[in-house]
Amino acid sequence: MKTLYLMRHADAARATPPTMSDFDRSLSGRGVIEARVVGRFMRANRMQPDYIHSSAAARTTETAQIVIAALAGPDGIAHTPDKELYNAPDEKILAAIQAADPAHGSLMIVAHNPGVSELLSALGQIDHYCEPGTLGVFRLNSDKWADLSPQTARLEKIFVPEG
Repeated sequence: MKTLYLMRHADAARATPPTMSDFDRSLSGRGVIEARVVGRFMRANRMQPDYIHSSAAARTTETAQIVIAALAGPDGIAHTPDKELYNAPDEKILAAIQAADPAHGSLMIVAHNPGVSELLSALGQIDHYCEPGTLGVFRLNSDKWADLSPQTARLEKIFVPEG
């Protein structure tokens, strides 16, 4: 059985064109707090991903790094930022999960809306819009990430931090 942690990045600062692109937006002060709250929630509930895959955008990598610090401290958790997940639709996020290393028993994805909300809704078979920092926790009734689908995933929890 595998565990998927699907998270929307925490609250981001506004872009200030032309000096800052959307890709380069960092977390706001509120976003830093939200990411810390998610990390503490995961630690308190013994939710420990083996691997974290995030969009390469500043706000998603920053969210992932804050969660890693809360969970693993200086030992860290393997994390790969991926430009392909930047503003990716749900199908692309799903494909990234299905292509994950089968050796990972648990995987965390940190990405953007609307892709995260749409995938959470499809896998959880619910109508849910993800606020910044929302974490969905799924159990996969399979030993293969490639089998992830609405039929094999069971939504266990949705956590929304209040920053």
